[in-house]
Amino acid sequence: MSKQKVSLVDGTCAERFSWPVEHLGQDQHGTWLGARRGNPVRQPDGRHESQEHDAVWLVTEGAWWLPAFWFTDTTDLTIDICTPPTLDGSVWSFVDLELDLVRAADGRAGIVDQDEFDELALSGHLTDSQVATATEVARALLPLVQMEAEPFGRAARAWLQALRS
Repeated sequence: MSKQKVSLVDGTCAERFSWPVEHLGQDQHGTWLGARRGNPVRQPDGRHESQEHDAVWLVTEGAWWLPAFWFTDTTDLTIDICTPPTLDGSVWSFVDLELDLVRAADGRAGIVDQDEFDELALSGHLTDSQVATATEVARALLPLVQMEAEPFGRAARAWLQALRS
């Protein structure tokens, strides 16, 4: 998996984080990918850090979002608002648009990093359409995440269990 970010300085797009994932399978929601605790995650400075928890990601064709399901003591899921993920060979990649959603283990959910998204939007390196789409997607997803509507409910738990098996 390759997480790319847009430079605020010149608008170029470059990989910031990458980590190996395994293809777990597909269902009506999309393609499920997983990585176990201890998985190496390459950081922007080239160092590798170990992934702290098992996680699964859901890639839904054409979606401007990529959820990561953790189900830890503190965090159920995080969602990157991003360009639709693409598959090149065996590597999924996406451009992170800085706007995120989070649902805590206690069920509280919200949109986070609005300030980072606003800064990127004001930089002029996103089109008006990208800004509008990202904003609309985050607002539309929030009530679904809060209600634990699928695929933001229990569906991911089965895939996380499959990863651990």
